Amino acid sequence: MSISRIKNRISEAATEACGYSPLTKVVSEEEINRILAEEEKTGGWIPVTERLPEDDKYILISFENFTLPDIGRYEVDKDGNGAFYPGDDEKSYTAYDLYVNAWIPLPEPYRESEE
Repeated sequence: MSISRIKNRISEAATEACGYSPLTKVVSEEEINRILAEEEKTGGWIPVTERLPEDDKYILISFENFTLPDIGRYEVDKDGNGAFYPGDDEKSYTAYDLYVNAWIPLPEPYRESEE
C-alpha cells in the first residue's frame, strides 16, 4: 500500500470525524490501524460506492458479474453523468452487461534503471 493512499485515507477519516482540516486533528493509532486493516482486506480496491476515480485516467477495474479485472477509464460527460469504459472504447461496460464494483489506480510503468 502506498504512503499517499494511507495519507488520503487518514485525511478523509479525520475530516469525516470532526469536519476540520486534517492538519488540525491528531489521528489516533487505533484509526490508523483500522484503515490499514481495511486496506489489507480489500487489497487496495476502492469500491465505487466509496469514491469514483479521476475523470479520463486509466485504472484497473473490477466487476460484480465477471471474474477478471480490466483496464479502463471513468469518464464524465458535459451533463455531469459518469460511466466506466473499456480502454479507448466508446461503449461503456454496461453496454456489454458488465457492472463495475471497484477500481484501483494502475502502478507506474516499469522503467529500466539508467545506472
